[in-house]
Order: sequence, then structure tokens, then C-alpha cells
Amino acid sequence: MMPYFAEPAIHSWIDLDTLLRDYELGLVVVAGGDDETGSRTVQWVHSSDLADPAPFLTPRTVLLTTGEQFKGTLGIRTAEAYVSRLVAAGTTALGVGVGIRWDRIPPTLVEACERLGLPLIRVPYDTPFIAITRAAARLIDAAVDAQTIDRLTRSRSPKSSSFARSEGALATAVLKLLISGNRALAEDVAGTLFPRLPRGQVSVFAFPPTQHDHGLGALGEGTAAGVVDGRVLLVAEAAKISAARKLTRGLPGGLSERGSLDDLGELVAQADRALEHARAAAIAGAGEASQGNAGEPRPSAAGMLTGKIVEYRPAMHAGLLTLIGESQDARRRASGFLSPVRSHDQRHSDEIEHSLEAWLRHNGQLSPAAEELGIHRHTLRARIRTAASLLQRDIDSPDTRAELWTAMRIAAPPATQR
Repeated sequence: MMPYFAEPAIHSWIDLDTLLRDYELGLVVVAGGDDETGSRTVQWVHSSDLADPAPFLTPRTVLLTTGEQFKGTLGIRTAEAYVSRLVAAGTTALGVGVGIRWDRIPPTLVEACERLGLPLIRVPYDTPFIAITRAAARLIDAAVDAQTIDRLTRSRSPKSSSFARSEGALATAVLKLLISGNRALAEDVAGTLFPRLPRGQVSVFAFPPTQHDHGLGALGEGTAAGVVDGRVLLVAEAAKISAARKLTRGLPGGLSERGSLDDLGELVAQADRALEHARAAAIAGAGEASQGNAGEPRPSAAGMLTGKIVEYRPAMHAGLLTLIGESQDARRRASGFLSPVRSHDQRHSDEIEHSLEAWLRHNGQLSPAAEELGIHRHTLRARIRTAASLLQRDIDSPDTRAELWTAMRIAAPPATQR
């Protein structure tokens, strides 16, 4: 009798890293992180300003708070007692919204989370807590869908890994024939092994090379998918586009315009361009797509792990900063990223942002930037340190500098011009 192996249960959770890489949220780990932070389990996101929310929390929850429960200055003992209760309740991470109770997260809370090993997340002022809750629910649903589709695919056609690799190579070969215009040969090669290939009006999806295994073969007739030149391509008839979007929900990707199979080469180029735009817009608009602080997540060399499908448009052939600047969301995120510095300048009649811009323009060189500003280099150094403190970022990181420069180029000007 054949031994029975139970199927693993479908889990309704995601890694914390998956939520952190939802770039529209702009979440940043500022303390309590280590090499295992990204793999911490998230089953739900909950917001509470109770002094002791632990009795109402389930394990593996990301707790969001504005800090309204803490009156006056937050002392280290109060902070440690609060964080200890969250750790005991099995909380995955603590997210603190800035700009409401606190302009920046209190150092005592940062110290407590760092000491007790609870990841502390900075939530930008313009990211509503409900948006984080909805994003977590969407990502968890996508994880469940992906597991369900994978299980159905494996149960319907059990194959050895070597056979699956051979089938994948053959599917890629068929796709390459389609792209090169050899439709008749592609049909012959596909034969009865694959569902009917696309006909009529089609669109092309492009996905990063790290995202091979998302079950595109389950889309069936009217599609062709494979790994071509290091990225995943999917050619789909118009009727299959909606299903493809649902199947790849939560993945970054580019989508071409619709055209005939004769235009497939151009449609592939459009999808590639849209994919590049999805990556660039995420890096510019997120606030944490590239981080320099120790313990914070960094994107892989291949690109993002989560994101959304971006549709191609001719304007994408413009310069990268111009292209990013056309996005209202990117401009909003850039303004939010700079808001701690701008708020400081308004309150104290300071010139941190202006000094920071000059310093960046001179490639981080103090002397020429200070000479341009007409101040001593030590004064400029103090302003740069103030900027780093306000932003709670490593100002010496090239990633942070690139993000700052992009934000200054595309954000709306501050309310008071100098």
C-alpha cells in the first residue's frame, strides 16, 4: 500500500518583510530589527492607543499606535513596561504613526524596542492605519490564493521535478517562437502538450526574474508564458487579462497595450518599460525601498517582492525623474518623506532643507557646499546631523541620499520659500 503524505495546511499569514515591501505604505524599521525580522509572521494588523492593549491582542499581530496614551514625556521605564507587555503577547512588530502625537518616535521607545527585540516601525503621517490593515488583508488573501492555485495545479497534474523543468523549458521555447514571429512552428511545437495558444488581440505582462513560480500555466487556453532573458513574460488574449491580474495580485509587473501577434516584439518592449517604471516609482515613492539603517530591509538585486501591475503609456519614454514626478502618489510620498525637515524649518525658522539640498548637490562635500551657503562647514555639518535625526535615516547611505535627492526634485515646494 502506498504511504499517505498529508498536504501541508494552507496558511493565512505573511512574512513581515512582505508587508514592509508594500512600497505605497512607506513603512521603515527603525529599531529592534535583526536578520530574522523579515521572516516574523503577520496574521493581522490592529491599531490601539490603549496603555495596555496586550489583553486584546492575538499573537503574530502588528500593533499600530499614535502614542496618545502616553501623557507628557515618555520615560524609559514606562516605555520598557509597554514594550514588555507587547512582547509577552506575541506581537510581531510595533508601528508608530508620526506627526500626530510625536513628530518623531521618542528615543526611549526606540531604546526599549531595541533592548527587548521588538521591531519598531515608523509610519509616515500620510499613511492611514486603515491602509496598512487593508494592505495586510490583501497580501494575506494573495498568499492564500497562490497556495490554493499551486495545490490545485499539483493535484491535477502530478509530475516529477525533472519533468516540470522540461515542460517549463518547452513552454519558454514556444513563447520565444511566438515573439520571433514563427507562429506556425510554435503551434507545432506546442502540439497537444499545451492549451491553445493566444490568438487575436493580445497583451504582454512582464515580471521580475525572482518571481518565476506564480502558476501562470493555470490560466489555460489563450495564454503563453515562460522565462525569457531573465524575466517572466506572459502573452494573454484580451479575455484572459483580468484573470492574469488576479493570479498575479501583489506582484510588481508591467502590462503592455493591446495589439496583434504581429506586434508582439513591440508589446514585449512596452511591458519591459512598464516594469522598469514600476520598480523606479516604488523606489522613489516608498520611503523605504532602499534603506541604510542597520536591521532594515533592503530590496533584492532582482527588484521588489511585492507591488502592483503598471500599464504602459508613451510618456514612459521620458526621463526617469520626469516620469516619477508625473505620479501624484509619488509627489505625495516625497512631500511626506520631507515633512519632518520642513516642519522643523517652519517652527524654528531654520534652513535644514536648503542646506541639505546644497550638500547633496555637492556630492556630500562640506566645504564647497558651506562656501555656497555662506556658512562655516561645522555649521553645515550640524545641520546635516539635524536632518538625519529628523528623518531617522542614515544620511551617509548612498540609498538615502538618492532617495532624498529624488524627493526634493519631485515634491511640491515648501509652504514658505526662502
